Amino acid sequence: MVVRGAKKAVRRDWSSLPPELLNLIANNLREISDFVRFRAVCTAWRFSISTMDFPPQFPWILKEREYPYNEPHMLFYSTTSSKMYTIHAPKYLGKRFFGSSQGYILIELCDRATKRFLSSRHTCQISLLNPLNNHEIPLPACNFGYDPFWIGPQKYQVGKYLVCSGYRGRNRSKTAFCCLGQDNWCEFELTCPGYKWFHLNNMLFGIELNTGVTKVTDMATGILAYVIQSIDRYDAGAEQYLVDVSGDILIVFHHYDYDIDTCYDWFDVHRLDLIGSGSPCWVKVNSIGNQALFIDEYSCFALGASDISGVKANCIYHIEPSSWVKKVDIETGDEESLHCPFKEADRWFFPNLEHLRAQ
Repeated sequence: MVVRGAKKAVRRDWSSLPPELLNLIANNLREISDFVRFRAVCTAWRFSISTMDFPPQFPWILKEREYPYNEPHMLFYSTTSSKMYTIHAPKYLGKRFFGSSQGYILIELCDRATKRFLSSRHTCQISLLNPLNNHEIPLPACNFGYDPFWIGPQKYQVGKYLVCSGYRGRNRSKTAFCCLGQDNWCEFELTCPGYKWFHLNNMLFGIELNTGVTKVTDMATGILAYVIQSIDRYDAGAEQYLVDVSGDILIVFHHYDYDIDTCYDWFDVHRLDLIGSGSPCWVKVNSIGNQALFIDEYSCFALGASDISGVKANCIYHIEPSSWVKKVDIETGDEESLHCPFKEADRWFFPNLEHLRAQ
């Protein structure tokens, strides 16, 4: 690079900048595109700045795909920078996605010859894909043929990956779990249909949708650990999410009420109290401290507001299937609409350049 002065041009070796200065610059780059370009300046900069140094990002919005899933790219939108990203991901061709966490997306292979998903033929071939580095992690084949869905992990730090595939029948339910690094699936036969299942801290939470009663099972032993009674004025029609927030287990209710031509919605948040009243119960809260919740149709996760630029504490960031994105203050209920250019937004995606490894 040449710096033109008053008398003559001076050549400087920018590749010899000290690593401390490079890290200081990298920590102030808030957009992933700037971070990638910064590392690409020269070999010395690339080796000095690890992908682990990439600062946590405000989650992107992932555009929903439509059948026949024949485009090898994905569309994302950043609400903080108002930028749209088109990510070329050839391993995404012919596959549909179910959920995302830690920068990886759960995808299922589609048989392009029959234009049917392999799960419809009693085989499910699924994997985890990071579209930013095209890193794919195959999961063991499962022969029970249920649509997989996503129930972990909750935070963006590298942790255990857990994928669930479930079936709800007339008289029974079945779920199967697989952690990253395992060679097979662990199946659970459940004799209680009409439940919504969550996995937190090696415990399986089953919420009976009609009554709101929650049964908590130890995943290691299969033994029922405890039962949580429903909240007062339980709304069976509300969407429900369980999430771990700094060690506290929260349940979030998304309520709907319909007028003649208007739909009203609001959120309630309750914390699990295991010691206060002698028996486990849900306690309504108006604050979750420095945390914020990100909710879409399929999942809920928490992020620290002080860790990520643009995140406001004690708020819920919510994506409706109709691409209505908004921020809701948990204490006051005040809402703020966030721009989204997609007609069909699907879910939150946490951009991450790191490769996952089994733990």
